[in-house]
Amino acid sequence: MIIANWKMNGTSQSVTDWINSVSGNIDIDNLNPCIFCPPTCYLDHARKLINKNDHRIELGSQIVNYSFEGESLTGGISATMLADLGIKYVMVGHSEQRDILKESNSVITKKIEKALDDDLSVIYCIGEDIDIKNKKETQLFLSHQLDVLGKLSSIYEVKLGSIKVAYEPIWAIGSGLNAEKDYIEEIHEFIKKYINNHLGWSKLDIYPPVLYGGSVNLENSKEIISLTDVDGLLIGGASLNPETFCKIYNLS
Repeated sequence: MIIANWKMNGTSQSVTDWINSVSGNIDIDNLNPCIFCPPTCYLDHARKLINKNDHRIELGSQIVNYSFEGESLTGGISATMLADLGIKYVMVGHSEQRDILKESNSVITKKIEKALDDDLSVIYCIGEDIDIKNKKETQLFLSHQLDVLGKLSSIYEVKLGSIKVAYEPIWAIGSGLNAEKDYIEEIHEFIKKYINNHLGWSKLDIYPPVLYGGSVNLENSKEIISLTDVDGLLIGGASLNPETFCKIYNLS
């Protein structure tokens, strides 16, 4: 699974150019899903273009909103709206939304449940900042974030297989820094063991893929994706260039 996360970048023309370029240059024998997450305002444009040309690209939303009972949210977009647009994936819990939008674990839990209600696949983002890393408290910090998955209502047990986890160390996002391969492998192994053993998903025969993100580029992508416990990539800035993205995808 290789994801292009454009964040707050792009125009309708650059979205068109990217989709046309990538669809014509990715390896058709590569079984990894190719997922494009443009800004929300371009999702409908991207969906129509992909449908018209039968491109092998899936769409994901960078955001989904949730309003507690009785509240309104001007400008919000719900899981139902995304499903209506034919969106398959949605990112939840990205560090920027946790930090800037002050999303609590209870809100994140509700977002995941609402996404599962509408049969969306959830890309659940977790990651630590540099202070946590330097204090050697990464695993403890990530365990608290992963506990959100354990708080989902039991009625969602049959849909847990629709959840993917994306590990993005906050200190590496957009910084040009990257974790050493041994560190990436160690943390991915921890995440899988925690989900399997502490949350008990292995008893349900559910083993969610764990992706890596954080300054992924053409130079480091092959080494990262080759690591045993890395199941895919969440690519930010490097995904804006379709040629670069295609090369990364074809190496995966």
